[in-house]
Amino acid sequence: MPGLGYRLTDLLVIAACSLTFIAIVSPSRHEPSPPIRLIAQDLGMTPEHFQHVAEKIVPRRPSGPPPTEAQRRELAAALDVSVEQLDSVMEKYRPDRLKQR
Repeated sequence: MPGLGYRLTDLLVIAACSLTFIAIVSPSRHEPSPPIRLIAQDLGMTPEHFQHVAEKIVPRRPSGPPPTEAQRRELAAALDVSVEQLDSVMEKYRPDRLKQR
C-alpha cells in the first residue's frame, strides 16, 4: 500500500479551499461593524481615542437599539465635537448606507 503521496498541486488545492472556507465563514463577514478608522478621521481624532470614549458611553451590543439622545450629547461632549458633526459623520457610515456604495 503506497504512502500518502500528496503532490504540490494537491496541497495547493487543499490550502486554497481552506482559505476560501475561512473567508466565507468568518464572523467578521456577517457582522458589520462601524468603520472606526474612517469615523475617527472625519471627526479629527485617532481611532483609539474615538473607540475608547465611545465604548465607555455607548457600549456595543449586537443588534442593540441606537444611542439615545442623551448618549449622543454625552458622546459629542466627550469627543469635543458638536452633536450635529457627530450625527453627520455617523449617518455617513450607517451600515445600510455602506452597503449601497
